[in-house]
Amino acid sequence: MQSDPDTTVSRGFTLIELLLVLVILGTLSAYALPRWEPADTTLAAQADRLLRDLRHTQALAMNQGRSLRFELQPPSSYRVTDSSGTTVTDPADQQAFQVTLDNNVTLGGSNTGFDSLGRPVSGGALLAADRSFTLNGTTATATVTLSAVTGFVAITP
Repeated sequence: MQSDPDTTVSRGFTLIELLLVLVILGTLSAYALPRWEPADTTLAAQADRLLRDLRHTQALAMNQGRSLRFELQPPSSYRVTDSSGTTVTDPADQQAFQVTLDNNVTLGGSNTGFDSLGRPVSGGALLAADRSFTLNGTTATATVTLSAVTGFVAITP
């Protein structure tokens, strides 16, 4: 038995259905985008960078067999120096190991050193308590904590 060509079923979306979906997506994105603040995302990325830079400083101190100092430069930058106070050249990119935070993020905390064994120190003595660094954004805060005993670094949003 043959089928009538006018009664075949076509599969797919019509142009009207596709346009309706685009209008709905456009309306939802117009509502959601003004409420999205990239500063919070940037704050998390900068907290992660601070964490990685603390670990990198610790690794450099151990690899180079010398003490290094992680110095805060308020309100929004930090650098790594040697015992003479000179900013260290980062062997990873051959640039001065100095970072300035973006988007008006500020940084609080205390200068921290790492001895040649990678242990966190302050004033030549091993840290007695964990050290915290606080990053403040426009709407959020993140804390990077350096463990006194192990030198492990963690982020708390």
